[in-house]
Amino acid sequence: MTGPVPAPAEPAARTDRLRSAGAAAWSLVGIALLSLALFLLMAVLRPMILALVIALFLAIAFSPLVDRLAGRGLPRPAAAAAGTLVVVVVAALVVAMVIAGVASQQEEINQSLDAAVTRLQGLLTSAGMSSTAAASAEASVRHSAGALLGGLVPALGNLFGAVVNVAIGTIVVLFTCFFLLNDGRAIAAGAGRLLPLPAARAKALLDQAATTIRRYFVGLTILGVFNACVVVVGALVLDVPLVGAIAVVTLLGSYVPYVGALVAGAFAVLIALGSGGTSTALWMALVALLANSLLQNLITPFAYGAALNVNPLLLLITALFAAGIAGVAGVALSAPVTAVVVHSLRQLRLQQPLPAAPVTEQHA
Repeated sequence: MTGPVPAPAEPAARTDRLRSAGAAAWSLVGIALLSLALFLLMAVLRPMILALVIALFLAIAFSPLVDRLAGRGLPRPAAAAAGTLVVVVVAALVVAMVIAGVASQQEEINQSLDAAVTRLQGLLTSAGMSSTAAASAEASVRHSAGALLGGLVPALGNLFGAVVNVAIGTIVVLFTCFFLLNDGRAIAAGAGRLLPLPAARAKALLDQAATTIRRYFVGLTILGVFNACVVVVGALVLDVPLVGAIAVVTLLGSYVPYVGALVAGAFAVLIALGSGGTSTALWMALVALLANSLLQNLITPFAYGAALNVNPLLLLITALFAAGIAGVAGVALSAPVTAVVVHSLRQLRLQQPLPAAPVTEQHA
């Protein structure tokens, strides 16, 4: 006598697959809605978030100085105040450098750019382009050349785009920077306790993130000074005027990945074209290309160390995404943030314990 025939398991398995697919679909919808909400929140609170991120980076960069002053017996609040004062002095020096190197020579720069645009129109006409198209190109380049200087200084020195926002943002940055310098260790310890990691691993992860940010900005400054020196030497050899303005634009442009180098190189080439003609502009373009490619790649490993050991394509994608959220300031901050995230994930992956091997029973 045979037993009852079991029901086929196919409908139950199909139901399980449908349930899993539905759960995965709803998870994707939830992730998309959460990402959209975060994007909108960052767009609305962009000035405040930028101010806090800048204050955090400044506090990380200058915390070794405050630690050293506190180690010499200075009270921590006084050391934090001294570190904030150093931040103010550095910012004032940058503003003075921009005013002395660029703003004070704006009339000469405009004359050189006008001459460059006129020469460019002649080159286009002689190359066979119709006079109408050449005139249209001249108007476009003249507008871009005028915006080159007018938009570069606010983009690099005015991170929030308006005087009122700059004033509010500066106050927020300085006060936040002071409190982070004063209570940074306690805040880092509290942040480490929030991480789902052992205390030692959380502290190591935060210390590595701070080291990455410091090394990034130190390396960026070294590369900016190097690029400025190379371009200045090339401009002096080629007898290009406005060397100070070219140096300032090249140095400050290095703090904005991709876009800064392009704008600084175009600025130097246009000045060379207006003052020396086509051959001088071509030589200047070659100098800028060498400074931002071959020679820069030679010293990048020494300047950054392992701080920017990140895929360039990933940096470009994050820079484009950050540009859509926060403009030039977002592009400038995207590289260190991406480097911190990538290095943290690597650190977690390296320290992740291996799964235990399954225990097999041995039968006698």
